[in-house]
Amino acid sequence: MASGWRKLLEEESEHQWLALGLFLTFVVVGGFLIGGTRNLEGMVLGVDSNENFAFDDGYHIIEIDYHANSDWDGAHSAILLNGSGMKMYQQFSSEDVNDIVPFNDDLISDVTFFESDEDGTVTYSAAKNTISTVANGMVSDQVLDDGMDSSFTIRGVAKDTSDTTLNNRVLITSEDGGSGVRGLGMSGVTVSSLPDPSVIWNDLAYLEDNVYIATGIFTYHDDNPALPGSKIVFAHITWSGGSNAPQVTISPTMRDGSEVHSLISMKDGLAAAASNKEVYIISKDSIEIKNISTTAMVYEPCEHRLWFFGQLGSDSILRLDVDSGEESTKNLQYALPLQPTFVIVDGDSLYIHGYDEKGEPDRLSLDLTLEGSMSSGRGFLNFLFIFAGVLMLGTQLYTIIDRSLLQKKR
Repeated sequence: MASGWRKLLEEESEHQWLALGLFLTFVVVGGFLIGGTRNLEGMVLGVDSNENFAFDDGYHIIEIDYHANSDWDGAHSAILLNGSGMKMYQQFSSEDVNDIVPFNDDLISDVTFFESDEDGTVTYSAAKNTISTVANGMVSDQVLDDGMDSSFTIRGVAKDTSDTTLNNRVLITSEDGGSGVRGLGMSGVTVSSLPDPSVIWNDLAYLEDNVYIATGIFTYHDDNPALPGSKIVFAHITWSGGSNAPQVTISPTMRDGSEVHSLISMKDGLAAAASNKEVYIISKDSIEIKNISTTAMVYEPCEHRLWFFGQLGSDSILRLDVDSGEESTKNLQYALPLQPTFVIVDGDSLYIHGYDEKGEPDRLSLDLTLEGSMSSGRGFLNFLFIFAGVLMLGTQLYTIIDRSLLQKKR
């Protein structure tokens, strides 16, 4: 093939222009084809029935977290709801399902906070002043006493990940008719910051240097007290341990929207928050606002980027590179078949839990390694484009060198 192409180029000078024209045509067409293959491959609706997922039988998922450090890719902890009631459980293999709080246990209805980490440790609160931890199947309770006989409900917990020895944590609580903020460290739980009855804190995350971010709803009254309004509110919380209450600084940034549905800690001291109208990139000093409307958001730590999902039937999803701020739209293989409720990145897989158009729960998985790989259309075209381009240029370079040597011999 290379020999035939070389002979063609050697015949006449106009053939050189013909070859250049063909090459430019190849570049344009190849670039167009590559640009048109931005579809995300590897979308799979449903789960493998042989893996016996505990949530795969008409269950409604209230909360769920996957465990990246488990031997089984599907390992997770969750709270489920069905006709029999609710239960909290962990699943570490197809056959290994352990109930933390079984069906028909009154305790499950009192759960106000739930999360689990990559290793499978579950933290939750189902009683006032109490944090419960599940590790290796064993449940331990930590009862918090500030020395003033305070009674409070725990709504959220964020851990200072910079110092695992101190294990400092900040809590958002419900107490005294409003939302409080408390610190929890080696010396126990602190008294609460002064609750503000106009603010209800919903979630919080750690940033860096003893600084946390909290999100909530601020309720205000204009001329008509019977018609209150509400805005999304943020607060930077500073606490480095000790017995003093955390310092809460409410940000002047108050935005319209129903509420922040996702708040995620990221690397480099950043966090991301998303509402139905906007996305916020948060540091300890600032809040950057992006006009992105989303129903669900997830963070991909290894690539330091965020994925945003729209409504059921969406044809694409949006991705944001946090470092560069570059936004890119990724077309889906087919319209999004679920209304997302939980989106989770576990290793190289992205899992979307939600409800289909009939209101039935299901899961959609996406293999993140397929984008740009040889098994995807874009990856194959990239390879073909590079291979053919190198072959063409190499053949012409060989011809130039060969003819130069021939001229010297003459």
